Amino acid sequence: MALVKSASLRWGVILLCMILGTWLGLFLQRFSATSLLFSNIVDFTIDVREIDLLMVRLGFLFALKLNLGTVIGAAAGIVITR
Repeated sequence: MALVKSASLRWGVILLCMILGTWLGLFLQRFSATSLLFSNIVDFTIDVREIDLLMVRLGFLFALKLNLGTVIGAAAGIVITR
């Protein structure tokens, strides 16, 4: 019996679990006992500080961090949606 019936809600639950797992992995990186286990697998950043278009000034930052917590969160999300 599936806990989540809607396909879009399933993907939402998996994405939420991946985000929470990544946060947990980033938290566990601060401790020396677990820092090597939860080190980032992917650490990608695009940073545009400021674009000035005379009437508008804007900037953006995109960062992607994947670690063991992300994988554990994805597995937990898949288990929850089944």
